[in-house]
Amino acid sequence: MKKSQKIGVGTDWNIPDPLRLLKKDPAYSYRWIRKSDAQLRKQQGWDPVESKEVAMETDLRVSRGESSFAQCNELILCRRPIEKQLAHRKFIDEKNQRVMDALGNSFHQEGERSGFSTYGEVKLEKIKS
Repeated sequence: MKKSQKIGVGTDWNIPDPLRLLKKDPAYSYRWIRKSDAQLRKQQGWDPVESKEVAMETDLRVSRGESSFAQCNELILCRRPIEKQLAHRKFIDEKNQRVMDALGNSFHQEGERSGFSTYGEVKLEKIKS
């Protein structure tokens, strides 16, 4: 008679993510964009990705669409070079810093007087370049 063996049951299973990319080019930043926003995002440097260029999880519940671009329902997969992504992030961070500098510490005092939560005290410091 054979000894019975224990069968291990995996506990780390998750629902498949239909938007997860299995194959990415590290020189690009990827983003899912609504079809309705595609023209605006194209002006920001995002280009649609051909479906054959990326491996995506297969999920029969999701409609992939009929075009040659990687899409999931109303979303289209787009990418832009990482250098352009970093430049855009730097631009946004500097813009936000200028707004915070213009508001100053009085922003939180005004918020409290108006009855709005300002999430505690924020101290602004100049970043040394």
